[in-house]
Formats: sequence, structure tokens, C-alpha cells
Amino acid sequence: MSKLEEFKKDPFGYVDHIHLMVKGKDLNIFSDDRGIRKVAFWFAFFCLIMWVLEGFDSSTFQIIYAGWALPSLLLGHINWSQFMVIYNQYYGKEMHWSAFVIYVFLYWAVSRNFLKVGVYRTKNVLYSFAAMFLAAGLFEWFWMSSFATFQHQPWVITWQMPQMRILLQDFLLVLAGGLGAFYIWVDSFKLENHVITGRFWTFQWKSWKLWVLVGLSAASALFWIYYPGSVPVFSVSLKNGQIWHSSRLFPQTLYTINLDPGGSVNAGTWFYFQNNLVHGVNTGVKSIWALTVYYFFKVKKVWPK
Repeated sequence: MSKLEEFKKDPFGYVDHIHLMVKGKDLNIFSDDRGIRKVAFWFAFFCLIMWVLEGFDSSTFQIIYAGWALPSLLLGHINWSQFMVIYNQYYGKEMHWSAFVIYVFLYWAVSRNFLKVGVYRTKNVLYSFAAMFLAAGLFEWFWMSSFATFQHQPWVITWQMPQMRILLQDFLLVLAGGLGAFYIWVDSFKLENHVITGRFWTFQWKSWKLWVLVGLSAASALFWIYYPGSVPVFSVSLKNGQIWHSSRLFPQTLYTINLDPGGSVNAGTWFYFQNNLVHGVNTGVKSIWALTVYYFFKVKKVWPK
């Protein structure tokens, strides 16, 4: 049997048996679902600690920029106050620690669930990544569409560079997650001579827990859009002479505003307003949606008994 035929017959098993040995260590990490699961747990735990230490709205970029500035501090080119300004400039901006905690713990939980039904190695890894990708992609599309609509920033969902890169990235996340879920469903069927004779596992799509979470996901999204609490209301002068006004709908801690609507699409200019309650809603919605995706991917062993 040729290598191509082996791959077609069992692509996951084929990848499992690829060994890239360097100094006695196998670099084929996809076949080590246990190792990746362990790394995911401790990485998520590390991110949780950083989230607690750096603040509720903290981001990974604080550490990155602080690391770049550390040599200047040690060499005396900047003082401690200047270093802290650099450290704090990305508070609430870019990738939040909370996002890493939520999505990496989701990977870990989904991987453990597939382990219970006998899904190991490469198949376990890819199935678990599918759930993580779908959760992240769905949330990002919800955020972009809502921000574009309710904060009157249509450039966010404009298929032009450089924004197209982000849209394409999130589209691929949803596509990979959706195709993964479909493949998992197909892979659950037990075949004998190309005839379906049973199921290895079933999704828990009839579970009341899943549908309660679906309802909570929708309710939490509406709560964020029509948030009843105090939110910043401010105005920004645009280059075309118009004035952009923030909306009370779908409030943010970080507003990314295109100051030149008539120019080329860009990533906008940041306007940050610290508000732990609003960020709490953001984090809460993200958590509920991730938990919903977990139950969507959750499977129960059927065969063998």
C-alpha cells in the first residue's frame, strides 16, 4: 500500500506514526495528546495567574512591551516611572489574558472529554482544536458585527486590507471549527463493509444543559448590546469634518475609531476607558459562549458498552 493510500485510509493514524526524532525526542507533537493537554492546562493556569496579578482588563502585550523596555531600564536609559508608562500603555489593549484562560481551558476540557470516549493522539488534538477555533471565531464575528453596527464603524467588517486579514482569519476559524464538528459527527458512525452498524459516540445535542446555555448565550449578547449600566459617551472629530459620537449600545472599554472614513481602511485609533463592569460583561459573554461550544462538542460513549 502506497503512502498516499495509507493516508487516505486513516489520516489520523498515518500522522500518529510519523516520528521526527531529534536527540531522542519525537517532535511529532500532534500524536502526544496527553502532553499537549498537560501543557494547555499549565499554560492556562499561568495565564490565570498573570490575569490576577496584572489586573482584570490586563493584556499579554503589557509583558511583551515591558520585556522590550527592560534592557533600557537596566542600562539606565529610562527610569522606573518611564518603564511603568511603557508597561501600562497596553493595559486593556490587544490580547487579554482572560481570552487565553477561557479558550485554552476550553481546549483542555474538550480534549479530556474525547479521551473518555477513546479518542487519542492526533485525532484528539485536532478535534479539541476545532472546538477552540469555533468558540473564538464565533465570538469574534459577533463582536465585529456588533461593533460595526452599534458603534457605527462599518470599516470593521469591510473586506479590504488590512482589515480583510482579520476577517479572513476569523472566517477560517469558524470554517475549521464547523468542519471539525461535522467530521466528528461522521466519525462517530461504526461501519462494517460500508454499512452503518452503530455509533461509537453521540453528541449531547438533546441535553437540556446545552439548550439552556444556547439561551444564555443569546441573552448575554443582548444584555451586552443593551447594557443598562453607566458607559462612556464621547465625541471624536473626523478628518472629513464630521463628528463621530459613541453609542450607548454595545459599550466597550476600548473603542477603535476610524478617523478618516473617506480614506483607506485602517485599524483605527484607540480610545480607552477603564470600566471593569463593561469588561466583565465582555468576559462573561465570552465564557458563556465557550461553555456552550464545549457542550456542543461534548460526546458520550455508545459502543462498545
